[in-house]
Amino acid sequence: MTLREAIEEYLIDQVIRGNSGKTVTAYRYALSYFLNFATDLPIEEVTLSLCRSYYIALHTRTLSTVTVQTYVRQLRAFLNWLFLEEKIRENICKKFRLPKAERPTIDVLTDEEIGRIFETFPSESFLDVRNRAIIALFLDSGIRLSELVTIKKNYIHIPERYVIVDGKGRKQRAVPFGNTARDRLAHYAGHLPPDTRYFFLQENGSPITVTTMKDMFRDLKDRTQIERLHAHLLRHTFATRYLENGGNIYALQSILGHTSLEMVKRYLHLATAQIHRDFINFSPLDRYEVAPAEEEEKGSEAP
Repeated sequence: MTLREAIEEYLIDQVIRGNSGKTVTAYRYALSYFLNFATDLPIEEVTLSLCRSYYIALHTRTLSTVTVQTYVRQLRAFLNWLFLEEKIRENICKKFRLPKAERPTIDVLTDEEIGRIFETFPSESFLDVRNRAIIALFLDSGIRLSELVTIKKNYIHIPERYVIVDGKGRKQRAVPFGNTARDRLAHYAGHLPPDTRYFFLQENGSPITVTTMKDMFRDLKDRTQIERLHAHLLRHTFATRYLENGGNIYALQSILGHTSLEMVKRYLHLATAQIHRDFINFSPLDRYEVAPAEEEEKGSEAP
């Protein structure tokens, strides 16, 4: 079996396992880099030395460290599959370690910037009402752009304040939102035709798309003069503010749909300063000391 044949068999296996088309495409793209580097050699000739040489070659290209880490992670998954399927004898994946990546600092929107965004939708037109609801849901739930565009009308439960989203890996999850988002979503829902399948629509009645959202944020960037504005920035803002307001990191992991807690911990350093300022309100020992004192005061008042 050649490397190309093994890759094709691996991708078919990913489809059978139920991975999304987007995930399979990402695997194909990443493994094509390795195939171009190694050439279509017999699978038995894939060695640890070859994989390490490939890793070094990736660094000679204009790729970010995060991209390099992604390509290596996907190659390791392929190597592990080869070993488990007994197509190679050596467990290369065990020795071919994942490199560290320099992750960019996470940024968040300020209160003033959030106000500027909402101010760009002042009217009661369909698009302004819809866009206010979209921004509110992004900021108060942290859902991804790809999740928002696929929300069906029967997925969103406005009185109960939660929405069902189709997350990565075709995993559905229930995501809560607050009262302000509820009110803006309810106002928008009143503008929807009764027979629509999807919740967020374009002006012509067709469902919004990723392109629709990218165009909206491109226009918002120009109108608000917030150059770094994009949909994921709202997700970062939600996660950081949630922790600042005393939210639980494990609950945040569930809300965001992350399989690893490490991904969520990136938001902790942004919330640390606020957490330190608020600690006086949550100190266990301070509360313990206050409770006996209050009981003593109540006892002294007894006849």
